[in-house]
Amino acid sequence: MAARAGGRRLGAAAAPGRGRRRAGPLPAGPALRRVRHLIHDEPDPDWLLRPQVRDGLDALAERDLTFDVVAVRPRHLEHVPLLAERHPDLRLVIDHLAKPPIAERGREPWAGLLARAAEHPNVHAKVSGLNTAADWETWTAADLRPYAEHAFELFGAGRLMFGGDWPISVLAGGYRKVWDETANLLDDLGLDPADRARVLGGTAADVYRIPDPA
Repeated sequence: MAARAGGRRLGAAAAPGRGRRRAGPLPAGPALRRVRHLIHDEPDPDWLLRPQVRDGLDALAERDLTFDVVAVRPRHLEHVPLLAERHPDLRLVIDHLAKPPIAERGREPWAGLLARAAEHPNVHAKVSGLNTAADWETWTAADLRPYAEHAFELFGAGRLMFGGDWPISVLAGGYRKVWDETANLLDDLGLDPADRARVLGGTAADVYRIPDPA
């Protein structure tokens, strides 16, 4: 696994027990809130299930850190319920709603796998990176709505959070369009002010243990 803290990239789990040893010297304090690994770059599609990775995830739970699951393929989303069961004290965040098939206007297996993941209360998800799952040139909030609706039905605003996905967002309209169309999307979904505030900041603050600056 790799983490970023204060702009530094921190090691990876490569052998049984190494995940826990590597987690030991992680910097304390507000700089480190989460760890993620680009699992889609691993040749092994079941990398998340390796013993050394399991050991590393246990170490994250012990340190009250969050693990972001970069589940851009259905196989990775399949693993989330098992991870949630194995590590009930670990907060899991599914990045980018696991990249639903927006451009193809598809639904399965994404919808069913996301529903299984949402059954576990320690699993959360980011409404982010959806623009690059849609048609890069023409996407609008209307294209994202069916997928966002499904996510809200499963997780509710209390387990969903906005993410800008910068700098990747520049590939399909840029951050300004992402922000504006997300605002339109939340309007279309009819979120009340409290739920809107949860998605745009409150959920992330809770999940990542970000203190109130006040």
